[in-house]
Amino acid sequence: MENLTDDLMVKVKAISQGPNADLLRKLVDILYEREEEYFSPEDLAAIEEGIKEFERGEYITLEEYKKERGL
Repeated sequence: MENLTDDLMVKVKAISQGPNADLLRKLVDILYEREEEYFSPEDLAAIEEGIKEFERGEYITLEEYKKERGL
């Protein structure tokens, strides 16, 4: 079994070459720059719920969001 670092590197490399590369960079920057502040249990629960919603197809595209907001 691969160790955690190897597993993460494979995934990071794959994502960094796809359409979500900018989002990955922003998330990594946020986590990297935090010194003592980490996600609260509430933050983690909200993130987990968002992942579940995404997996169920409960999301809108950025274009749809902009259209709804008149951006």
